[in-house]
Amino acid sequence: MKPGLADAAAGQPAMSRAARRKPSARNPLKTRGFTLLEAIVALVIFSLGAFSLYGWMDVNLRTLGRIEAGREALSSGQSALDLLRRVNPMEEPTGRREVAGLVVEWRAEPLLEPTDGMSQVGRPTLYEIGLYRMDVQVWLDRRPVQAFSVRQVGWRQVRFLELD
Repeated sequence: MKPGLADAAAGQPAMSRAARRKPSARNPLKTRGFTLLEAIVALVIFSLGAFSLYGWMDVNLRTLGRIEAGREALSSGQSALDLLRRVNPMEEPTGRREVAGLVVEWRAEPLLEPTDGMSQVGRPTLYEIGLYRMDVQVWLDRRPVQAFSVRQVGWRQVRFLELD
């Protein structure tokens, strides 16, 4: 009696000789791993993803650099404006200040001729005032960061209080 028929008579399904062999002996090519073609396709797919990721990172790093430069320019500009608030362009039309690596230079030109200041009731005050345009250049760590113009009031005391 054939072995496959005896198995069927015993209540078990009949198996062919190829099915009775060891699983690794059925098809030796399917159990060895990737073929060369599969490895090349996987490498191409991985390379495409890596190049896309590199391009995305490059764009982000360049954008981050521009943001940092803008933040630095804004911060140094605000510091320069704060420093210029304390400058009287009528008494100091040109100048330079250095503070912790930040260098601020200015040149002031009058926009209006200086006139007597007036009080709220229309009487002359102790000061003469004028409007000036200040051209400002800002350097940080010896490299130019920003250049701008700002209008500022200058003053000079021309009268004194007379105490009786």
